Amino acid sequence: MESVRQVTVLQKEQTLTGVLRKGAKKVPLNLFLRGKDIQFTLNGGAEGFHLRLKENDQEFWDINNGKAKRFLANKIGASIAGTDVTYEDLALKFLYWPNPQHAGAQKIGFENCWRIHVVNPEKTGSYREVSIWVTKKHRALARVVGYGPKPGRRPMKQFEIIDVMKVNGVFTVETMKVSRFDQERRVEGITYLEFNKPKRRGR
Repeated sequence: MESVRQVTVLQKEQTLTGVLRKGAKKVPLNLFLRGKDIQFTLNGGAEGFHLRLKENDQEFWDINNGKAKRFLANKIGASIAGTDVTYEDLALKFLYWPNPQHAGAQKIGFENCWRIHVVNPEKTGSYREVSIWVTKKHRALARVVGYGPKPGRRPMKQFEIIDVMKVNGVFTVETMKVSRFDQERRVEGITYLEFNKPKRRGR
């Protein structure tokens, strides 16, 4: 999990631009990585939030008009601009839940992966448990499934990595497909998270 966390935040300073795309609708997105600080802005800076990473936890801050305040617990699992992606999804909060458990190995597409299982230590957000598949080759995310509470423990959402790109010498997400399921476990909505490849300096 430590490896996939490091890959996810790219370890170095970086700014990525992209969109959340649901059908014809696109929500502009910027991601600013500054060491242990990660900041997202939406719709050209009209809305933003900030993560401060710790060893096994993260602080979650809402940013409005340049002022930061603790993120409201009832907003963490809310949809972003009517898409199938929530604030906790975009922040990948589950990567920082404590006590990850190894749950075997599995092949996702052509990639050999470890499967890791984590349980939500808080009462906030949509998921009670999450399964995370991490590629053995690049130690990057391949798939994530978020589950609801027991006894049903139905899958609520699946994150699938479609494309990856190499930034600062490590592989990170270029395109992620987020599928939201209904009570019958059928796909109810699909949103894509798409990042642009950073331009090389001097070009």
